[in-house]
Amino acid sequence: MKLHYSQTSPFVRKVMIAAHEKGLAERIEFVSGELAKDNPLEKVPALVTDKGEALYDSLVICDHLDAQGGGPELIPGDPAKRSTVLRRHALADGIMEAALACVMETRRPDDKQWPDWVTRQNGKITRSLDALEAEAGKLSDTVDLSTVALGAALGYVDFRLGHLNWRDGRPKLATWFEAFSKRPSMAGTVPADPA
Repeated sequence: MKLHYSQTSPFVRKVMIAAHEKGLAERIEFVSGELAKDNPLEKVPALVTDKGEALYDSLVICDHLDAQGGGPELIPGDPAKRSTVLRRHALADGIMEAALACVMETRRPDDKQWPDWVTRQNGKITRSLDALEAEAGKLSDTVDLSTVALGAALGYVDFRLGHLNWRDGRPKLATWFEAFSKRPSMAGTVPADPA
């Protein structure tokens, strides 16, 4: 399998955490260039399967990996559990999208930045984290798509938006993240700026 990637993308990290958890990480080759050929949206991650099929969007890729590997079931078949996992996953993805929007806004020229936009994105992050704090006690040591995505999301907020101090007032979520971060899948995928 070939994965179009960025070292700093939380969505790529989500895919790689899932790949590690499913025992497939060693089968993935990282590629760059010609992204548009494999994803007309020109967004990472994009995965080219062993059969040459191009898959894009981290959810679609994680679903594919879930069907291919061993390890924990990332997307449960049971309808009630599935809905809960996908709902939590949507919150985690929303955190990543809002955080990425904040980062990209600050990379625009100062006179082109819109502070109200950043404030709005930060509000999305804060509300989502508060909702997840209320559920953090139910996460325990579960490994599924929602916890994989949440690990990637919180790691990205730490990496790019540390000034938000997301742990303040969220002790359950902070404790969960500290424990989850010790998993080999998390430790082996920590984002870093290219040298």
